[in-house]
Amino acid sequence: MVKNKKKLSIIIPSYNEINNLKILLKKANKILSENKDIEIIIVDNGSTDGSKNYLYNNKKFFPRIKVVRVQKNIGYGFGIKYGLKFATGKIVSWTHADLQFEIKDIMKFLNKNYNNIIKHNLVVKGRRQNRPFLDIFFTRSMSGIVNFIFGSQIQVINGQPKMFNKILVKKILKFCPNDFSLDLFLLLFASKNDLTIKEFP
Repeated sequence: MVKNKKKLSIIIPSYNEINNLKILLKKANKILSENKDIEIIIVDNGSTDGSKNYLYNNKKFFPRIKVVRVQKNIGYGFGIKYGLKFATGKIVSWTHADLQFEIKDIMKFLNKNYNNIIKHNLVVKGRRQNRPFLDIFFTRSMSGIVNFIFGSQIQVINGQPKMFNKILVKKILKFCPNDFSLDLFLLLFASKNDLTIKEFP
């Protein structure tokens, strides 16, 4: 039985993001200082750019952030799966380490949806806005192809963050892929199992 169970676990896989780590850690520390029942798990996903040494040498400056390491990079999905093994939150979430998404906004998602995620089978995801035309075209084309093949109605597959009740983790870990298709897998899993997918900009 896991002790000191948290309200939310945020998983952030990081692969060769040493240039972003200083800012990321600062933002993560701020969130943790304001929210005692939140945990943030940074997964050094087999980085080769010095991230490992940076994270461990500076651990004293962010003692509340969990840092775990994958020895060899297998893929984005594997990094998230590895981080989920250390999560104690009733709700789990993941997002990227590249700073394209403000991790503090995860708290807005949580506060608006906490009760519904706990009580119901709800998957919450972000929807990227104000993007270049080519990015929008590519995203919509990819979603269209996926929806045609699988008979789903999924939008903005890779929009961050993803958030859901931890009770789904065992089912997801059993079958989910190790690469970037993990986001797609989660949404297809939700769609095929009649879970509600809720988007926020």
